[in-house]
Amino acid sequence: MSNERASSYEWEGYLCRRHPHRLEPEKYRVPGQPVLMTVCAENKRPVLTADAVRDEMIGALSVAANIAGCEMMAWCLMPDHVHALLRVGREGGDLLRFLHSYKSWTGRVMTEAGFSGTWERSFWDRHARSRDDISALVSYVLHNPVRAGLCGRWDEWAHSEFCMQIRGGPKAGRHGS
Repeated sequence: MSNERASSYEWEGYLCRRHPHRLEPEKYRVPGQPVLMTVCAENKRPVLTADAVRDEMIGALSVAANIAGCEMMAWCLMPDHVHALLRVGREGGDLLRFLHSYKSWTGRVMTEAGFSGTWERSFWDRHARSRDDISALVSYVLHNPVRAGLCGRWDEWAHSEFCMQIRGGPKAGRHGS
């Protein structure tokens, strides 16, 4: 097997470069498994919150999640990357399909808006292992703009949302309200 083939895998006919620590594709299809996925704009260009693409970037999150059979738990659109905490639906789904759908659609949107290059080829992921881990991931996603100095409090950032009940409380909505 060539080095290219050893460091890649095939998914629905696409040859995908394997991230050095990427899990096997079936690990992204486990029902109920929460996973934080982060994708970056190519060369970390701060274009994702630009007026020309922002609404499509946000709207495509729920569309891609539905297509892939996943449930969105929390998300945050940053100028140069997006965090999405999702879980595979009980009936099954595929987080890699979510990424493919999201990056394909929004890549076209960015190109049509005149941005050359779209997404970095790979992505980062973190699988939750407990309820406390899920809470920490939600906090990480929602506080990302604060850590980046884009706002003073997480609920001041207009491009994020906590979407699901985590610990027996009411289901959250826009900005956790």
